[in-house]
Amino acid sequence: MKQLSPSVFHQLTVSLLLLAAFGCETNTEVDSAQQIQGLRPVYASYEEVRTIQTLEPQPLKNPGKIYIKGGFLFINEQGKGVHIIDNSNPAKPQKISFVSVPGSIDMAVKDQVLYVDNSVDLVALDIADPRQVTVLKRIKDAYPYPSYPQQRGVRFECADPEKGVVIRWETALLTNPKCYR
Repeated sequence: MKQLSPSVFHQLTVSLLLLAAFGCETNTEVDSAQQIQGLRPVYASYEEVRTIQTLEPQPLKNPGKIYIKGGFLFINEQGKGVHIIDNSNPAKPQKISFVSVPGSIDMAVKDQVLYVDNSVDLVALDIADPRQVTVLKRIKDAYPYPSYPQQRGVRFECADPEKGVVIRWETALLTNPKCYR
């Protein structure tokens, strides 16, 4: 095994010490007056969140998952609800309705029932008439309170259940955010 000469060993040692001294930040505290870009929770009251309505078709703005059942497309509008589109003629899809389901991200369809998360609740919706969707069943508090955003590596304003349910996260300038994920 070849040994390093004392001068090469000394150079490597000095290089490693310099890298350690200047290659990482030791002061990780954020100035309490400094503003940084992060995520802020958007709240709604529990009553608002649990109000599900069938509305006129809405424009797609932030689509998520798509579910195909029969001749229909169910497209999640992240955090807001589900678009129902008649796709029996794929050359001319027809928007049928928009089901407002605040805080929704995921969904599934079985038979004539649309299962969708409604923030902290799970709801089963009767979709037999896609122009007039109705709630069949609600399981309250089926999901944990949304106390942090899905993104990782971000600073965010800590969620406060006293203010209501977090229905989405928005980008904002934050002063001294306490939470990080």
